[in-house]
Amino acid sequence: MVLDIIKPILEKVWSAFGARRRVRFTVHRAFLVSKSKECFFLNLSNLSRDRDIEITHVWLECGEQIPALHPDRLLPRRLKPDESWETWVEMESVPSRYHNTVYTRGRARLSSGRVIKSIENKNVPASGAVPGGSICSF
Repeated sequence: MVLDIIKPILEKVWSAFGARRRVRFTVHRAFLVSKSKECFFLNLSNLSRDRDIEITHVWLECGEQIPALHPDRLLPRRLKPDESWETWVEMESVPSRYHNTVYTRGRARLSSGRVIKSIENKNVPASGAVPGGSICSF
């Protein structure tokens, strides 16, 4: 009898938390081989169980907004669950006083209006592809 009362409540709570949008946003420093330039890479991953997310803006907040805009990384971008996408800002575009703190200065705006802050990606492979498609406009 008590279980009949509690079960619908628990199901509603579970569905509310289970269906929420979860996003991981990380920043790391690496070389973009095609340009032979050091960059700050901004990576977004949709960790939601069954909901897409849409990214409308990505930038670094360094006293002013430094947008991450590239022809190969057009926004808005929709990510399915478990999908990741990455863009970058060339290191020379970021004032040197922010180089050590840039990892937490990434910002991404979702179509919901929510703005997400980045964390440092400390576990980056030595080399690899940039998630989100080919880089061909250089």
